[in-house]
Amino acid sequence: MSDLLCPPAPTRTLPRAAPAAPVADLLGRMPVPLRRPFKSGLDRALARHAAHGGGMLDCRLASGGQWDRPFDDLVRQARTGALDEVPAMLVTTFHHDILLPDLLDHYRPAPRGPQPELHPACTAAGLPDPEGVFRVFAVVPFVFLIDERRLRGRAAPRRWEDLLDPAWRDEIVFGGWRPDGESAYQDYNAYLLTALHREFGDAGLTAFAANVRHLQHNVRTASRAGSNSAEVGAVAILPWMQAELCPRRDRTRVLWPEDGALAMPIAGLVRHGADERVRPLMDYLLDDELGAVLARNCYPPATPRLAGLPPGARFKWPGWDYVRGHDMAERSRAAAACFFDALYARTGLRTCA
Repeated sequence: MSDLLCPPAPTRTLPRAAPAAPVADLLGRMPVPLRRPFKSGLDRALARHAAHGGGMLDCRLASGGQWDRPFDDLVRQARTGALDEVPAMLVTTFHHDILLPDLLDHYRPAPRGPQPELHPACTAAGLPDPEGVFRVFAVVPFVFLIDERRLRGRAAPRRWEDLLDPAWRDEIVFGGWRPDGESAYQDYNAYLLTALHREFGDAGLTAFAANVRHLQHNVRTASRAGSNSAEVGAVAILPWMQAELCPRRDRTRVLWPEDGALAMPIAGLVRHGADERVRPLMDYLLDDELGAVLARNCYPPATPRLAGLPPGARFKWPGWDYVRGHDMAERSRAAAACFFDALYARTGLRTCA
């Protein structure tokens, strides 16, 4: 249903060219496929809260070109010492722009209270934050989409390390964007590159680059997998949702890596002292209504009631010790430089990413 047919909603979507938003109760960003259902569910939760005598909460969700900007503003203010007040709650996918200690100190619980119980698959992967700052409520899993016809007798890769094998030269596609075939990539899955670099180092990431055909939008890859298009190869690395949307399921299959789908956590962060104020917001993140939406869209909810994972499915990610022990912005830049230097050397493009 079009938003124009719905009553005015208490949450606001930040316009593409708006200036930095003032302090709100909630500042959030979600993966594109979840933005509208997340906002709709949040509006219903806020309406129920108001109907039971709760106060108004100012909730703002970033979209379009504004996806990073409000968070960039917070980081810039924290770095310059100009951060006087922060939103009572942040909701965000994991990204290096929210790891600045001067920002996170506002969201560090003191004393550290009990954290929501997570599904065993999340706990086994180390997704619960030992410091209690990131209250994980969902996961973006990256999996393999295999084109059976393009295997040509080869066994499909089963683990992430298999993608470094020269047998897959020019056969791998993952998410990215550039304006034309002669330009450097302006956007790309930096989380994937950083995770591969962390696990396999320069040599491994260079070997992976030798096997990458190119980068393109995940939806485009999913729509062409299983066809004769030159835009895809035997293996695509996609968020689980996009992989499941591939229309040629008689020719393709979704493969969950044996060592775990690469997991990007989605979490809520609550400002110190604001737990009671944002309780209806945290309740919404953990309730069955949102959990069902997340599960249906292949963004698994992290609660113990999580359902729909393949049997024996595992998650993997770089880990809290690693992300807190390193400058992740610098690690991301190093991974990108290593990968694109190797990719552009092979393709002849010598422009920096």
